[in-house]
Amino acid sequence: MIALFLWSLIIPAQESFTYETNDKGKIGKIEVTQYKDSLGFHVGYVSDRTIEVMIDTFDFRTLSVRKIVKGKQELSIEKGKSFMVNYRGRKTAYHETGPIYDRHTLDYVLRGFVYSDTFKRRIRLNVPEFMIINADLTVYGSEEVSTPIGIFECWKIMMIPRVIFTKMKFYFWIEKEYPHRFVKYADSSGKNQILIIKYEFKD
Repeated sequence: MIALFLWSLIIPAQESFTYETNDKGKIGKIEVTQYKDSLGFHVGYVSDRTIEVMIDTFDFRTLSVRKIVKGKQELSIEKGKSFMVNYRGRKTAYHETGPIYDRHTLDYVLRGFVYSDTFKRRIRLNVPEFMIINADLTVYGSEEVSTPIGIFECWKIMMIPRVIFTKMKFYFWIEKEYPHRFVKYADSSGKNQILIIKYEFKD
């Protein structure tokens, strides 16, 4: 486990990102900020909603999530003796010993693995609308990604959820070099994309 998460030791102590989103032709932005303290990585996402998460510094598992949409709390998660999910008033407790990753944090979590051409891994992924599911990660190759802030050499990671209600595949481009930024996202529909357009950090 330790070898898979060495990057968590060298991700900057503070970061800020801006991403451009294309959601079926609707263009938007996500502002992301991150800082690390003794409790974990604190990551905030601001777009047409606000999401505040805390991620473990050792294995990047989700410790807490608070999602606010149109002034109302839609989702809260707390990791204690169990993984407690409150989605729109529906409360569920999951009793699992291994790490659980919430889908809202994948852009950050996927920076924590050490990749190679033969990388494969199954993770437990919380999809609040449904349940905790298995999802398979595979390195789909290496690609250069051109962005407004430069060209990045990236690992292209394919994620396939192991569920019957979707045939979608999801792709994430993670920078190979320090600070291993999440650079781009797309899915197999071809209608959704996220691209980095601004970045600042402090070690």
